[in-house]
Amino acid sequence: MNNTPTPTPWLIAALALPTLAMAADGGPDGRDIADELVVVGSRTDARSALDASVPVEVYDAARLRASGAAGNELGEALAAISPTFTFPRQSNSVTSDHVRAGQLRGMSPDQMLVLVNGQRRHPAAVVNDNTKVGRGTNAFDFNSIPLSAIRRVEILRDGASAQYGADAVAGVINIVLEDGADGGEVGATWGAHRTRVGPIDARVTDGQTLTLHGQAGMPLGAGGFLRGGAEYATRSTTNRAGLDRVPSSGIVPPTDANLALDGVRTHRVGDPESDEYKLWFNAALPVGATEFYGFGTFAQRETEGADVFRHPDSNQNVRALFPGGFLPVTLGDNRDLGLTAGVRREAGDWDLDLALDFGRNRFDFGVQNSLNASLGPASPTRFDSGRFGLNQLNATFEAGRELMLPGLVAPARLSLGADVRHERFESQPGDEASFAIGDFRFDPALEALVGLPDIGSQAAKGLSPEDATRVRRDVAGAWVNLALRPTDDLELDVAGRIERYSDFGTALAGKLSARYTVTELLALRGSVSNSFRPPSVSQLGWARRDNTFGPEAERVSSRLVRADSAIGTALGLRALEEETSIGFTAGAVLRLTPSLSATIDAFRIEVDDRITLSENLQDPGLIELVQTLPGGEGVQSISTFTNAVDTRTEGVELALDHGRRAGGGDLDVGFAWSWVRTRITGEADAPEAFAGFGDALSLVGVAERNTLQEASPRSRGIAHARWSDGDWRLRGRVSRYGSVVREFSFARQRFGAETTVDVEVGRRLFGDTWAMVGADNVFDARPDASAGANNFFGNFAFDPISPIGINGRFVWGRVTSHF
Repeated sequence: MNNTPTPTPWLIAALALPTLAMAADGGPDGRDIADELVVVGSRTDARSALDASVPVEVYDAARLRASGAAGNELGEALAAISPTFTFPRQSNSVTSDHVRAGQLRGMSPDQMLVLVNGQRRHPAAVVNDNTKVGRGTNAFDFNSIPLSAIRRVEILRDGASAQYGADAVAGVINIVLEDGADGGEVGATWGAHRTRVGPIDARVTDGQTLTLHGQAGMPLGAGGFLRGGAEYATRSTTNRAGLDRVPSSGIVPPTDANLALDGVRTHRVGDPESDEYKLWFNAALPVGATEFYGFGTFAQRETEGADVFRHPDSNQNVRALFPGGFLPVTLGDNRDLGLTAGVRREAGDWDLDLALDFGRNRFDFGVQNSLNASLGPASPTRFDSGRFGLNQLNATFEAGRELMLPGLVAPARLSLGADVRHERFESQPGDEASFAIGDFRFDPALEALVGLPDIGSQAAKGLSPEDATRVRRDVAGAWVNLALRPTDDLELDVAGRIERYSDFGTALAGKLSARYTVTELLALRGSVSNSFRPPSVSQLGWARRDNTFGPEAERVSSRLVRADSAIGTALGLRALEEETSIGFTAGAVLRLTPSLSATIDAFRIEVDDRITLSENLQDPGLIELVQTLPGGEGVQSISTFTNAVDTRTEGVELALDHGRRAGGGDLDVGFAWSWVRTRITGEADAPEAFAGFGDALSLVGVAERNTLQEASPRSRGIAHARWSDGDWRLRGRVSRYGSVVREFSFARQRFGAETTVDVEVGRRLFGDTWAMVGADNVFDARPDASAGANNFFGNFAFDPISPIGINGRFVWGRVTSHF
């Protein structure tokens, strides 16, 4: 055991501050790289990121598009350039293969709020319940926003429920769309992974990716604009599976048909195949003192993921249909729409803004090359497994003005407003064969080896009518934000919000932030706030069948149950409650010249009654009871949503940026680093009904503790350099990721820290037409190989939990033309 004390984030920040001062000292003058005004951080006025009282990152379109993100994925681009944002690539993870979730400050994906042009955006309809990172969360789908539509992205790293409402626990990400009436752009990108897969001793090229995009603007009325565009992307699968080492005994019966697959590559572990189309627009029309505005996005993405191979002789196969076993292919059809219309105007001393937002996400889930073993040879091999939909309608009114208050050196800025929101989640059953409980039986000899046939369509078990539901919620809120300047050196920002939920009552949130200018070179900043987050309507309505791992790594039939179901009632499961949190941030800003800056911030976020999925509960006595209840037929494992833990997340974030003229061009260099740690600080008692099943039965076990505390890297560092002149563009980036741990009840493995290097070279061809080539992970770094039971008998040679992913080197080329 390592008994070395772990430094607190506040100590790390204190030790790093002198280093930042030395790093900033004596820098040459250059062009300003941090003066663009940002929206997030305060609702009173816009200010630059360095002048804000809370930490804000800003990434412009050029840096996002130079990230080398495969398939023009926004989430992938942000993860490449921001050390505080991660975007894990999942595989063999049911809905997570189709809707990827991002994390901010190492917290859950649904503990950050996403805005588009400053307006609240809806999350995806699905809950990712069979994944590792972000298990049980209802996340925003970053890849529903076209990367080519974005002017900049602002990342507020601070609790902000008092300003923006629920979910802003870790922070807020504001996506600002391109605007302007002039010019346009078209472009094409092609890329592929070129890597060596050691377990099969082969060099492969896969994940071929093509993206096309275009956008243009035009005048609208006198001084207005209409800008819009389209984006298309197609990507083939990747596969980093090893060879199947069928065990001679244990979870796969050692029959001749099963053992014949020993040494064969039966699985697929990697990215899904995908085709997606995206449209967007942004518009504004001034009419006298009034401005009408609107914007919107639409995305449709069709994906084909993979699941665990089903061996010929198992309770999940029927030899008459698949004599050699089968690899199911999960299907996702994801459609996302967001529309906003609004009006702004001045009324005396007031600036008024009224907006109406509508968002909808629909996800159709299915599977092909599969079967329902309980139906025997009569089973279909393709299934519709259910439809999930989420609607959000939000109306917001905001008013702001300056106030002359006594005792201040500058006018105060007051902003206040109100909003009402309607949310609705609806799930519809799959086709009958996807959930049907058939009466087929194996022959006695096989049944003695594998047990009874499994129920439901393999890899995407259909949603049954009893699990289909509709959940509605209405929210009304009001807020106020006041910015004050008591002295020339001190700025204060105070905010408060009250919200009334139709299902969770009243919630209050407040925030105080401050910025104190010590000298022209140094400013100190800090904040304290509380936030709240009720369970999403998708989480409240989510229930379905699936498969998971048993105590010996065998595949077992599982069920996620709601507290109000027959199973939940019999077990005394508690209804979900809202989670609450309090956050603290303290930091410093150094700025010696307009082009040389450094920031460091330490933070702590305490969350009570955190919403998580429970452990997969498989106690024999518990399961025996479950199987006697409605909906418990064939179930071998259950899970449920809980408020079972309290957590503490703390960390330090550091950034250095410098810009100057060099070699006849513009040079930008920077370094950013983040360290974050989450610990479980409290745990609720298990329901009283669990007492009859042994003292060890708990809602939170080894795997869920691992998910919350060790499955995401604690540290991440990024060093980057960009140089450009009129004809050439050069980019380099080095990223260092800390270690992560994967733990099951039957295996534990730490995957070591990894370093990747990305490069890009661009050349102007003519006019404003450019050709660029690049490589991400140019040296083809790969995570540690999975060991022991963690590699699932050789099939999962590499674990997708690694923050560098498992795909290896990605090489690409791009042509863009501006007009």
